[in-house]
Amino acid sequence: MIIGLALVLLTLGAARADGKKQVRYLGIHPVAASAGGGFCYIEGPHVHIYAADKLQYRDHRGHQHFVGDPVAYGYDGPKHAYKGHHPIHVDVVVHDDEPDVEFCFLDGPHYHYFQPPEGPDFKLVGDTHFYVAEPPKVYVEARPAMIEINAVYRPLPYARPAVIVEAPVGWIGARAELVTPVVVAPAPGAVIVGPGVGVGVDVRIPTPSLRVDIGVGLPGVIVHDHHHHHGKGKHKKPRKRRW
Repeated sequence: MIIGLALVLLTLGAARADGKKQVRYLGIHPVAASAGGGFCYIEGPHVHIYAADKLQYRDHRGHQHFVGDPVAYGYDGPKHAYKGHHPIHVDVVVHDDEPDVEFCFLDGPHYHYFQPPEGPDFKLVGDTHFYVAEPPKVYVEARPAMIEINAVYRPLPYARPAVIVEAPVGWIGARAELVTPVVVAPAPGAVIVGPGVGVGVDVRIPTPSLRVDIGVGLPGVIVHDHHHHHGKGKHKKPRKRRW
């Protein structure tokens, strides 16, 4: 803890001297490649002088909290397997009293350093957590933009969880979705031959279809080891903090 605090103070001093913007973080997270890469194991509030992207981090009371897969960046502490999208109760993870639910949009098998809270929203099959509750509107609205996180992880060389169990009923990765009909406006010069239909008019009305996300991960490969570690106690469970 003393060493971790010293690192934070050194970072603060360097940031002020260089005039670089300080960014507040909460919990463990990857270290930006511009700062040397590796992994930061500081559990409590701290600062760095590099920004957090909007796909892998969520704001919690002014601090950036990492919601991606830590194993992809060399994390070697306790980990838990998930499959498909799911909520993250940030307040439970960081031991805060203010409720804060965010979502992980990683497709297929992946890891987090925390388990989901107990309750009916998740089912544990084998050693993998599956989200089986009805996703809220906020998830549906954010999904089109946030699933871009998968493009970040696709090229990363690390071993994802090997999930060989059958997903439980209600899993978010296998749900029927109605496709909205698409109607394309008539091209210039099109000749109308009937009510709403004409030559040169492209009308496509898809029938409802079943979309099944089987969540297949990439082939497992060896994790690249990183040697830029910050802080101590990386194999310990996060301690309860009130801040």
